[in-house]
Amino acid sequence: MAEPRMRVMIVDDDRTFREALADTISGEPGFELIGQGVDHPEAIRLASEIRPQVVVLDARMPDGDAPSTVRAIRDRDPHAEIIILSAYEDAASAVELLSAGASGYLVKGAAYGEILEAVARAARGQLSLSTALAQECVKLLRRDVESGRRAQAGTIRNLIIMRQLLARVSDAAMVVGGEGRIEMANARVEQVFGYQRNSLVGEQITRLVPAFRPGEPAHELFARLVTAEPPREESPGAHFTTVARRKDGDELPVELSMTRLLGAPSAVAVFARELRDGPDEDARHREMFESYPDATAVVDANGVIRQVNRATEDLFGYSRAELEGQSVDILLPEHPIMYRRESDEPTGSGAAAITVGLELLGRRRDGVNFPVDMSISRVRTREGMQILLSMRDMTEAVGSRAVLEHSVEVLRAAGQEHRRLLVNLVRAQERERTRVAAGIHDDSIQVITAAALRLQQLRRRLSDPEDLKILSKLEENVRLAADRLRRMIFDFQPPALGQEGLVAALLTYLDQMQIDTGLTYDVDSELTEEPPEGTRVVIYRIAQEALMNVLKHARAGRVRARLTEVNDGFLMQIVDDGVGYDPLEAEARSGHLGLTLMRDRAELVGGWCRAESTPGAGTTVEFWVPRDAGTADTSE
Repeated sequence: MAEPRMRVMIVDDDRTFREALADTISGEPGFELIGQGVDHPEAIRLASEIRPQVVVLDARMPDGDAPSTVRAIRDRDPHAEIIILSAYEDAASAVELLSAGASGYLVKGAAYGEILEAVARAARGQLSLSTALAQECVKLLRRDVESGRRAQAGTIRNLIIMRQLLARVSDAAMVVGGEGRIEMANARVEQVFGYQRNSLVGEQITRLVPAFRPGEPAHELFARLVTAEPPREESPGAHFTTVARRKDGDELPVELSMTRLLGAPSAVAVFARELRDGPDEDARHREMFESYPDATAVVDANGVIRQVNRATEDLFGYSRAELEGQSVDILLPEHPIMYRRESDEPTGSGAAAITVGLELLGRRRDGVNFPVDMSISRVRTREGMQILLSMRDMTEAVGSRAVLEHSVEVLRAAGQEHRRLLVNLVRAQERERTRVAAGIHDDSIQVITAAALRLQQLRRRLSDPEDLKILSKLEENVRLAADRLRRMIFDFQPPALGQEGLVAALLTYLDQMQIDTGLTYDVDSELTEEPPEGTRVVIYRIAQEALMNVLKHARAGRVRARLTEVNDGFLMQIVDDGVGYDPLEAEARSGHLGLTLMRDRAELVGGWCRAESTPGAGTTVEFWVPRDAGTADTSE
């Protein structure tokens, strides 16, 4: 009795390849071709209707995606096995498809017997994967595991460092999460508030400072810090006085400072300093008030000046005796203080409302008006509402700003069209890369792979040794052509860049360099999040150009790449141990455009690029691009 033949269905949108593959399977003993499809919906429908043992599925077709199709077929028929055919070896795609339920992942252009063997193995419930691709999949999975371990270790390390820092702060210090809950506290918190600090973890900050209740000024400042964009080194905080409550119910006046924690999402550091009454404290406050570099005045709720510092006398030309007891109109003829809304006033003893960055008109004793930048802090005290005004002369700054703004506008107008053309050129290049990669995948590789299948069919008809020898050379040339086309697809549009991220794409590129040249490498990434898609492409293209220069000119044995986040952007350093060069001579050399291309690409998105090298001492390429480099708008 004859062995039952394996029931096979093939799905591919390229007719030439599909027919060649159909003829290959149909002509092989033990295989039965029972259906053909041309897109993802048809693959799902046919598989449900004819119930094949094995589906040979093209990874890239219209109207769907391969992982979804694999899952849909397996949901309808758990016994169906699926072999994926792809134009190139891509570890991320292979892992994703195998996770979805595929039984194998083969590259188009594989040797004649590999496809048939993969079908047979799938029918037996076995996996098919080339050794090289299996190694890449293992590398990818190990990288994911190591990244997770590093992230976990980094989190633990950061917590330890934060605890050590809080322990060294003389004030009561707490880390408060975005929902207002205390996450960490130092020993000084116990002394000031009377609670065991461990008992406060998880409690609302309002338990200690009622001014953090919703609707209160402190809560508004806290919410503004929490919801702000990721903080930079110069991220501002907030400083004010208020009333806190101890465990025994006693109230105490405190100075509070808040600042957003760098690298910690939705976390704010809160520092509380107890204010004590007494001669020493009063003297300290007077000394601090006098030492303020800005002109500072204390005004009551009726707009009467109660106190000024030395800088106010110097700026406005009055003595403090002439100012104290006078209306603030004498200094600020159009001040907004008396016309504030009642909702602007703080509530509760010690609560504060803060306004910064007001541009007003000041008037000196000689009657001359001048621009003033002013900050206002309103504080309710036992003596009633007190208003603290901090004023700074902006005359020189306003004049310089006007000249600067005019100069910038002239320069922007002069260079805008040139920059727009450069941006459009780069975008056109990326579109052309995508188009060419798609054309190679959907046309050239399909035709070459079909030709390879036809040659394998021809092999079964030949018997003359010389004919078979020529055929073998022809098959080798066809495989080489397919390999080179796959490499071109990768160079034009690396799949890892969109699927796994920037670091994975760089590692894949460096892996190939190592295979081609023996060059060893190290990659150190300190990214906390993946760059936006467009910015990812910009960074990758500049790094690709730098690495290509290493390959062409450096004669290096090792290259190191380091990627960090700096100033709301991304900084990359690429260092090789090659022969180096003279930068002045290289810039002038005809045809040596690599450095210029990297610099232009970085600068047109608002970044920069520089290279340092000395003959015999290797080369360092360093570039920075802003976080939004991929969406840079030149229409302004």
